[in-house]
Amino acid sequence: MTTIQIRYIVNDVDAAIAFYCKHLGFHEDMHPAPAFAMLSRGNLRLVLSAPNPAAGGGQQMPDGTVQTPGGWNRFAIEVEDIEAIVERLHRAEAHFRNDIVSGVGGKQTIVEDPSGNPVELFQPILPEARFEQMREPGSSPSNDFVVKPIGFIRSELKDVADAPSFYTEGAPNARLELIPAYRDGLDRMQVGHDIIVLTWLHLAQRDILKVHPQGNMSKPLTGVFLTRSPDRPNPVGLHRTRVLEKNADSLLIGPIEAIDGTPVLDIKPVVEEADDF
Repeated sequence: MTTIQIRYIVNDVDAAIAFYCKHLGFHEDMHPAPAFAMLSRGNLRLVLSAPNPAAGGGQQMPDGTVQTPGGWNRFAIEVEDIEAIVERLHRAEAHFRNDIVSGVGGKQTIVEDPSGNPVELFQPILPEARFEQMREPGSSPSNDFVVKPIGFIRSELKDVADAPSFYTEGAPNARLELIPAYRDGLDRMQVGHDIIVLTWLHLAQRDILKVHPQGNMSKPLTGVFLTRSPDRPNPVGLHRTRVLEKNADSLLIGPIEAIDGTPVLDIKPVVEEADDF
């Protein structure tokens, strides 16, 4: 899909970068000057410009009119669990223009960036409302994959920065809540079972191919396919954990390093050798 570029006028470019990258999954592509930065999230490029009397996208109009943030026109980003994201943003003291509302195609709300620019958070209800359905005219869907979450992680870990890189490094227990349509998939699951939980690391940067393992700058740059970095082209998380409690609609599992609100793609048993599974 062709990249779409949107420009927002912001009062503080650094504050805007922190907001979009930390809370909404954007990646900083460039920040060559205090009054300008370029971020990206998938096929969306967000250009940030501070009001500038001299030059650039934030300069004054010929009649002296100063560009200012705000208004109601906005871009929307698709989210998997709008309630969890809204709760996390409230804890970060973000300002919302409204509560979550439901429309024909999904649930939505409007959050403001630090300069007051609106961003719509949109969780589809109908499959045809999902952004993944959008394609270039004439393109073939044969190589497209639609992956839907079967549930979500509910954890005391609220921020990526607080999450350990591996479950043995002090990760807490968490609750895995199943979407109602998939709850029968827990049949015969028992307390004590070791399982593999596959997640979608929804806040990961998907254009990263090399990292310093575990964020340790003393370690050489390494291809992400040889690391456990969450930043990778397809950010699938793989978590070995144990069933501690089973309910009709959820599992208490642990330890697990996934943060609160992480979408769950699948659950598989740990198989040491051929058995009933």
